Amino acid sequence: MKQLLFASAVVTLCLFAAGKSTSASEADWQYQIGCGSSDITGPVTGVQFWGFVREGQNGEGLHLRQRARAFVIADPEAQQRLAIVVCDLGSITQELTREVIDRLQQQYGDTYSHANVILTATHTHAAPGGFWHAGVGTPFGSPLHAEYFEVIAKEIVESIRQAHTTLQPGNVLIGQGEVPDAGANRSLVAYMKNPAEERAKYDSNTDTTMTLLRFETAAGPIGCINWFAVHPTTMTYDNKLVSSDNKGYAEVQFERSRGVTYEKPAEFVAAFAQSNCGDVTGNLNLNNSGPGEDEFETTRIIGERQLVIAQELFQQATEPLSGPVGTRQSFVDLGEISIDAEYTQSGPQTTAPAAYGYSFAAGSTEDGGGHPLFREGMKETAVFLELTLDQQFPDARPSDELREQHQPKAILIAPGEMKSKPGIGRPLSLTIARIGQLAIVAGPAEFTTMSGRRIRNTVKQAMAGEVDTVVIAGYSNDYAGYVTTNEEYQTQQYEGGHTLFGPWTLAAYQQEYARIARGLHTHQTVASITTDGLDLRNKVPSTPLGTNGDIAPPNGKAGDQIMPPPPSVRKGETITASFSTGNPQNHYPHTDPFAIIERQTSVGWIRIATDADWSTKCVFEPGGNVTKPYRVTISWDVPADQKAGTYRIQHHGQFRGAEDDGDSAFAGVSDSFQVVD
Repeated sequence: MKQLLFASAVVTLCLFAAGKSTSASEADWQYQIGCGSSDITGPVTGVQFWGFVREGQNGEGLHLRQRARAFVIADPEAQQRLAIVVCDLGSITQELTREVIDRLQQQYGDTYSHANVILTATHTHAAPGGFWHAGVGTPFGSPLHAEYFEVIAKEIVESIRQAHTTLQPGNVLIGQGEVPDAGANRSLVAYMKNPAEERAKYDSNTDTTMTLLRFETAAGPIGCINWFAVHPTTMTYDNKLVSSDNKGYAEVQFERSRGVTYEKPAEFVAAFAQSNCGDVTGNLNLNNSGPGEDEFETTRIIGERQLVIAQELFQQATEPLSGPVGTRQSFVDLGEISIDAEYTQSGPQTTAPAAYGYSFAAGSTEDGGGHPLFREGMKETAVFLELTLDQQFPDARPSDELREQHQPKAILIAPGEMKSKPGIGRPLSLTIARIGQLAIVAGPAEFTTMSGRRIRNTVKQAMAGEVDTVVIAGYSNDYAGYVTTNEEYQTQQYEGGHTLFGPWTLAAYQQEYARIARGLHTHQTVASITTDGLDLRNKVPSTPLGTNGDIAPPNGKAGDQIMPPPPSVRKGETITASFSTGNPQNHYPHTDPFAIIERQTSVGWIRIATDADWSTKCVFEPGGNVTKPYRVTISWDVPADQKAGTYRIQHHGQFRGAEDDGDSAFAGVSDSFQVVD
């Protein structure tokens, strides 16, 4: 790793020197480019995590913060631009996309719109839910916390604002490489049902290629974004610490290596975006574990494997993207698509209104599984389950016609036929963006490996040779479950049970993406259905975060040290300290770090790490009853190469009095300790 970092520094200096000697005019630069980054960390306690949807998996602390990382690419000649924001979230919602675009248009007019803004999620399963409007008050949703939604929207806009206001002449360089041993196909029984001749075209049953863009200006690189397919489920369903998982690990390590401090607007932004990872897990043992000894080690390893290749590609990227920037976007009702035989290989077909299968409730066995009453591969309805479901969810039970349309799926619940629709399966936003010879296919779904390959081939053909590379940007601008191939769907593994619009879902996506790609290629507008009346903002109740007040420690105050650290710790070991604190929900959002590690120097204490770093953890514990105060235990994994010396741990928080008379900030400081060899 040290060799990689040294090489990166050398390349940067060379490029800087080259830029100074060749960039006398803006004609030397292809685009206007800018980057930005902002904190979107959710409530760290008390909110159920997105993803596994397991009862009791509520936050109890913080391991790695969530961020929004933005990139704006503008084509001065064509007066077109594209904004891409990679968010450390489980998903994006239509309401979130609408809110961000509304706020951007308040500032910048029609510069940004649904057509040229791509909000995409890394799909971490270790972050809070509670920002969805769809499904609230139905079997499909958890409570909405408007405070969290507000933070996400506000800070995404802030990240774009930073990128917008720092636009400068630059080039975008592209590189591709293989990431070994960073993912395994968790649904091999389904993948193997794809035609043998199709599978034979590929060397692996997962997509192992990483595509990276390096953003370069006269002063040097300002950022990079890459796409690679692997599920961020390496922080498992047992984890209760907020984390951006393996993608977040790689992002932070890359940015730290470039001198990012997170104390001011970032001068360098590194985003590890998601691709077609629907059937790809980082738990290489395929039993919710491995390759590490525990989930933290596994997350670090899978993140590190992505990081190493990304840094290599960043150093080696020399091919500039060249050509116009352009986008086309369309709202499509995936539940009502008539599909031409060209995309089905089985005559004309249609999609169906959204429905979840029994195997959806089983979850992915390889990543933790779901309800014990269900299993992957279920195709037959169970009488006792049907009777129970009819009683509990009568509004979500499927018609006979829908059952037939979704065969061989045994339908669990059918939101597409609900009388009071929760918003799941609404018209969805599909986008294709072009930057020179690169096309980015953005969609609101979890595309499996072979689904992504078919879509890439479809788009490349429709673009008629104008692009060399096509990447899939899943989890973009909304969320609508999985997309399997028709062959994979027939097995009704978890991914097929979660493919919402029936066996021809992928064919519908291919047809619609081909239509959008042709519009981009021919410079024609593309048809889009109306989405009037589908906006759920201000239409569902919000559950406030927090409690009435915090409890002060007896004969003390918030910030007091409860358990001091030991007097010394060896490099490579872990040290902890505990403090009295307040309930973090009572003062959300918390803009200061909960944890700061400092080293004593001749000029005073300097910051070494914070809760933005992988090396720290903050675990909050309620006092056990309403008369006892909260406490937080902060741990620091001392790096093996950390300098010997004197250190301390700081905790920053806020305290809410019992009379709800406002929050007061406080800081706690631990006893000092020695880091020794």
